[in-house]
Amino acid sequence: AEALMRYTMVTEEGKEWLSPVEFIPLLEKSGLIIPAGRFVLNEAAKMCREIQQYIPEFRVNVNISYYQIEHGKIADKILTAVRDNGLTPNRICIEMTESGFIDMTPVFCKFRKVLEENGIQFVIDDFGTGYSNFEYMKDKMFGILKIDRAFITDIHLTDNNRILVSFIIKMAHEMGVKICVEGVETKDELMAVTKLEADYIQGYYYGKPVKDVEFCRMIKQQERIKR
Repeated sequence: AEALMRYTMVTEEGKEWLSPVEFIPLLEKSGLIIPAGRFVLNEAAKMCREIQQYIPEFRVNVNISYYQIEHGKIADKILTAVRDNGLTPNRICIEMTESGFIDMTPVFCKFRKVLEENGIQFVIDDFGTGYSNFEYMKDKMFGILKIDRAFITDIHLTDNNRILVSFIIKMAHEMGVKICVEGVETKDELMAVTKLEADYIQGYYYGKPVKDVEFCRMIKQQERIKR
C-alpha cells in the first residue's frame, strides 16, 4: 500500500478538499512538512504492523520530499519508526517523486547510504515526468522505479506508450531494478501492462484511496473470506 496525505477544511461554502499539489508546497515553504511528514511516517508504520497480523509480507510506501532530507533528519525518523513498531526494514519503502529529485548532493548521498545500509528500499516515483536523469539510474540510487500514469493511459491503444514502457521495463530489469506501473484503471490497461512483465501494478483498477480505518476493515474482511 501507499500512504497518502489529504487535507480538508471548512469554509463558508462547506467542507472543501485541498489538493496535495496545492498544500504540499505550502507545507514545504513553511517548514511544516517536517512534523507533518513525521506524523504520516509514524501512522504508516503503525498500520503496517497492524496489517501484518493478517498479511505477514505486507509493506507500505511513504513519500518524502527533498526538504525533509535536507532539514528534517528524516533518515533517523525512518529508522525510529521501523524500530518502534517492530518492523523489519524491508517492510517500509521510501518514495521520492522524480521532479523532487535534486543532484547528488552530500546530504542526499548520506541519506541514501543510511537507507541502503539498513535494508530500506528507495523508490523513484512518477518516472518520466521530471528530469529523467539517467545518472541516478547508472548509479542505481533506487530499488524500484514507478512509471507515471501518463504513459499508461490507453496503453493498449497507443503503440508509442507501449514501446516506451516496454523499453523502460527491459532496461530496468537488465540493471536489476524492479518496476511498478502506476495508474492502471481498466482491464485493458491491466492486460497490456501484464504482458510487459512489470513487477508491481498499482491503480484504481485494484482500489481507490481510502481512509486508514476503511483500509484496515477491507483487509480484515478479505482475510476472513479467504479462511
